[in-house]
Amino acid sequence: MLQIYVAMAFVAGFALVAGLNFFMVEVVEDRRKHRHLQAKEELRLRLAERARAELLDKEIQKKAVSQIAEYAENPTLWASWKLMVAQSGVIGVRAETLLVVAVCIALVGGGIVAIPTQSWSIGVLAGVGMSLAPFAFVAIKRKQRRRKLLSQLPDAYEMLSRVLRSGQTVSQAMRAIADEFSSPIAEEFAYCWEQQNLGLTPEASLKELSRRTGLLEVKIFVVALTINSTSGGNLSQLLNKLSQIIRDREKMREKVVALTAEGRLQAYMMIALPIGLAGVLSLINPTYLVPLFDYKALIIGILMWMGVGYFWMQRIINFDQ
Repeated sequence: MLQIYVAMAFVAGFALVAGLNFFMVEVVEDRRKHRHLQAKEELRLRLAERARAELLDKEIQKKAVSQIAEYAENPTLWASWKLMVAQSGVIGVRAETLLVVAVCIALVGGGIVAIPTQSWSIGVLAGVGMSLAPFAFVAIKRKQRRRKLLSQLPDAYEMLSRVLRSGQTVSQAMRAIADEFSSPIAEEFAYCWEQQNLGLTPEASLKELSRRTGLLEVKIFVVALTINSTSGGNLSQLLNKLSQIIRDREKMREKVVALTAEGRLQAYMMIALPIGLAGVLSLINPTYLVPLFDYKALIIGILMWMGVGYFWMQRIINFDQ
């Protein structure tokens, strides 16, 4: 009889724990969905406010077209840097702020290195190298964002195709992308949709979308929509084909990365070997490499050629440009 009571107590305890677990899972899931919807609504409101602030000027359409032409035809270094910061998706940081941060890092870092070494040339080189940190950060964030955006495009284009086949407009399809997808593609399409709602022409807002993303696949999408709005055509079928082309390009990119993996690993080892060997020798015999620093031009030349080799390797495996 005691065994039956123990078994019943065990089953009751197990059922209680399982019920509490299921209840907590449902509560956590509901909260997660609520936070997700709240974040989407906050993003939409923020993009609407941003688009509204940019559209206060009556000449905004002319300015948008002229800025797009400026970036495409004759981009300056400052314009390219501002566009790079915008494409990185870094929130709350302006291009001017990052430039000031780079200058401060160069001055402080160069002074910290120059004072103990008592060599202003080494301090200048160290300061210049340290000042590249903000630019490298923006470049890395931009690359990550573009890669994520590119991975979302095929599904987004297929959803656009389905929404258009159902009889809805392109603007409604963009709103559906903004509601159903995650950032960054939801952010870009929501901003484009808000621009059109606030009075910017579809052509100008789409060109602005192409400029912000900087992706060839988005430029093709913009050209397709522009041609379709003037001459007509089967836009749904075109979007399906474009989605398949993007997937094929991604497969080719992965194949190129796989085929060049051995060569890239050898290049990384060749770049890291001199630096690692110099560090080991400095630990074993601190005075062994001291005479080498008398030939600063040689060291600078070696580092420059190592950098050239690295960027050359990156250009070989990059078939987008």
